[in-house]
Amino acid sequence: MIFTSLEFLIFLTVCVAVYFAVPVKGRGYVLLAASLVFYAFAGLEFFPFILSAMAVSFLCARGIGALYERRDAQLEGLERAEKSKLKDETRARAKRLMLIALVVLVGTLCYTKFFDYVLELISSTFGAGQLSAVTVIIPLGISYYTFATVGYVLDIYWERYKPEPSFLKYATYVCYFPHILQGPIPRYDRLGVQLFQEHRFDYKRVCFGAQLIIWGFFEKLVIADRLGIFVSNTYDAYDDVNGAIFIVATLFYAVQIYTDFRGCVDIARGISQIFDITLEDNFRQPYFSQSVAEYWRRWHITLGAWFKDYLCMPVAVAGWTKKVSKFCRSRWGRNAGKNAVTICSLIAVWLCTGIWHGTGVNYILWAVWQGGIIALSTVLEPNYRKWKDSLKIDDNANYWHLFRILRTFVVCAIIPRVITRAPSLYAAAKIFKRMVFNVKPALWFNGALFTYGLSKEDFFFALLCILILFVVGVLKERGVQIRESVAAWPLPLRWAFYLAALFSVIIFGIYGVGFDASSFAYMGF
Repeated sequence: MIFTSLEFLIFLTVCVAVYFAVPVKGRGYVLLAASLVFYAFAGLEFFPFILSAMAVSFLCARGIGALYERRDAQLEGLERAEKSKLKDETRARAKRLMLIALVVLVGTLCYTKFFDYVLELISSTFGAGQLSAVTVIIPLGISYYTFATVGYVLDIYWERYKPEPSFLKYATYVCYFPHILQGPIPRYDRLGVQLFQEHRFDYKRVCFGAQLIIWGFFEKLVIADRLGIFVSNTYDAYDDVNGAIFIVATLFYAVQIYTDFRGCVDIARGISQIFDITLEDNFRQPYFSQSVAEYWRRWHITLGAWFKDYLCMPVAVAGWTKKVSKFCRSRWGRNAGKNAVTICSLIAVWLCTGIWHGTGVNYILWAVWQGGIIALSTVLEPNYRKWKDSLKIDDNANYWHLFRILRTFVVCAIIPRVITRAPSLYAAAKIFKRMVFNVKPALWFNGALFTYGLSKEDFFFALLCILILFVVGVLKERGVQIRESVAAWPLPLRWAFYLAALFSVIIFGIYGVGFDASSFAYMGF
């Protein structure tokens, strides 16, 4: 039961009806029941994994909180030395509980994501063919709820807030069904505290949530899945495709992956808005970014923020990082020592990011490419001003902004996408070669574009949809509140717009017998 399925629409309708029918104080439990039912439809065999993640993180966090409460109660009246000793002892015990939780949670994630890959690697290396027949269940949403539970335990350990005393309320936070498929990755102090607040029916809010859901369907079914047909027919037959076609396919793939992921998140945010719950936005027009670092602050925002808070910062203040920084500073100066901390943090973050996205060498290469460019930019930052001054470049000039946007788009959304979308690294190298040395622009005009799964009408309709997406992005970049603006239209015009949007999804969406329009690209991560 995925967001774009008919079963889910029926499930959501019932869920919303029951949610607003029960007393206000019981609505959080409706969300818990709905989330458990939703997860049960995914597969009952997944329940032991998510239940164990809930139990381990909840109990360890409660244990850590109890240790801190006992410490605070005993501190009064102690001498300074005794206070310091008590704090150290408490922190050591809390650290053991925190490590137990991390080993179980992260260990389970690694086991489910990488066990099959390790077995396949062993069987191919040593010829143990029988090992490759072993398979491991990969539970729905395990990456997302693992990040949520790990973040929660670490926040309690770092004393950012007190642990949740109710297991049922905590379980609702972990398995809340709108974010379980593809995020956004929640924080307990932002999402968990909302779930059991008193939420009342509000017509405008429900309408806004429905609008966001329809827009998410449009992104996924009308744009992403339509472009996906063309992309699959080119990349899956790379031996017979010219470089000119690959240029179009790669541009389409950049839009496809964005609208697929964003569409799911917008549906999740729209559902939550109906319930009067705010989920964080995962995207902020990333293709308008002017640097790689900015791009990753705009793309999958909650993942980047999670890595920053729970991996980047701990690595930056770790003892071994300080030693590396001190060594570099003594050899090459203060800036080198500062850059060493940044680069060590980038290595840790991008290595984990690459592994999280996939187990193949192509994803490691993808991570090296993205992280390497950010690291190189950090090291060369002092030289940029000199180069721009010597070339008389005006930072505020429109042509310079446009150049930086196009450069970042190629670096972040074109080159690495070929690496991860191609069937193999060999295929990626072959595709790159054709995109550079074997380009026949005539293929864009002689009808060849319409032989890769999209008819002429479908192809130009896809371009129209991309134009709509671009205009919406430009308006958001300029701070236009689109839904507020539409809500201010006269009632007939407003509802004509709503119905046109709804019927555009029904009429132009890619779905039906023989086509799986329900799968989202980031569900596998």
